[in-house]
Amino acid sequence: MSVADSTQTVCVPDILLPQHCDMHKWAVVACDQFTSDRAYWQKLDALVGDAPGALRLILPECYLADADVSMRVQSIQSAMRAYVNGGLFASVRSYILVKRTFASGKARTGIVAAVDLEAYDFRPEKKARIRATEGTVESRLPPRVSIRAHSLLELPHILLLADDPQNTVFAAAERAAGDTLYDFALNGGGGHICGRAVTDAAAVDRAFAALGEDMRARYGQDILLLAGDGNHSLAAAKLCYEQAKQAGDPTASLKRYALCEIVNLYDSGIDFQPIHRAVFGVDPQISAAALAAASQGYARKTTVRGGGQTYTVGLPDDPIAAVAFVQDFLDTHPSAKGGTVDYIHGDDVLRRLGDRADCLTIALPPMQKEGFTDYIVRNGILPRKTFSMGSAQEKRYYLEARRIG
Repeated sequence: MSVADSTQTVCVPDILLPQHCDMHKWAVVACDQFTSDRAYWQKLDALVGDAPGALRLILPECYLADADVSMRVQSIQSAMRAYVNGGLFASVRSYILVKRTFASGKARTGIVAAVDLEAYDFRPEKKARIRATEGTVESRLPPRVSIRAHSLLELPHILLLADDPQNTVFAAAERAAGDTLYDFALNGGGGHICGRAVTDAAAVDRAFAALGEDMRARYGQDILLLAGDGNHSLAAAKLCYEQAKQAGDPTASLKRYALCEIVNLYDSGIDFQPIHRAVFGVDPQISAAALAAASQGYARKTTVRGGGQTYTVGLPDDPIAAVAFVQDFLDTHPSAKGGTVDYIHGDDVLRRLGDRADCLTIALPPMQKEGFTDYIVRNGILPRKTFSMGSAQEKRYYLEARRIG
């Protein structure tokens, strides 16, 4: 079944895979990582050089505010056309079973699939089958929608979570795994990845249907998947599809679907890690003192750093409440409102930024997997940027592509 005539929430995708190129150079980490570390992207640019690379098809978010961003977008769209017209890709219509082994030795299993955006909504009151898990900053969507609307291809870094405690879906895909489509070491400390075609798509479809019935029985709502990583990319895809549909755009049938990887919430290779905060353009001593004053009475302690100095402040005990408190402080308090907030994955990056004289960093606690789905069902969404699925190097790499234009 192709996505063109499917009415399923999860569908077999038509995938484009690069051929006869250096896959170590081809695949690159999600664009929203290392946003305060341009050196990472500069080093990656040097590694890819003139070779075909997904780096030429994405816009790292560290460059979003640069004066040449429109030229970068034009270059991306030109590269997409050149890669497609030059015969770089081979077409594969299959679910792909992905085995990702990280540098730490732990591993994660996923299924590359297309999802029907008619079944997704980032607005929590809609109670869609595929649900957002965090607040969407709608001001961040128009540039992403504009880029997607005029792009020939999509490359996914979206990870969707299946609440599959019996591992029903992933066991079905494992049993049906066939030919190896790719198998190589990732750059940038990303570990190793292997993708195999799934020979029995119907078995996977039945497993997703069974999971949907089980979810309805457990939670009392029609829910199938939860957005893990790539909330804003999925939201942009939704808006792009809605605009194309309303305009009668002939590409709307392609834009109705989004390519993603689906992973099991209970996979031992998935860690929920905190997303720390860094606020630039402030006096760190003044902001740290203001945060300490605002957080008096909270028993949990965390560290904030700026100008190479470390301060201790309080936070609510519950990790979700702690994120909400800090985000509200950064959004509203006079000592922070003039600054620019960035969301930081990884303690090492946070430590480096804490040495800057114009930056205050705030370490946040991790949330737990237990009760995750139940929280979303009861409360709608988490505060934005509450959790990260693994470290920056463990995020999804752009690898597969799909035509959307």
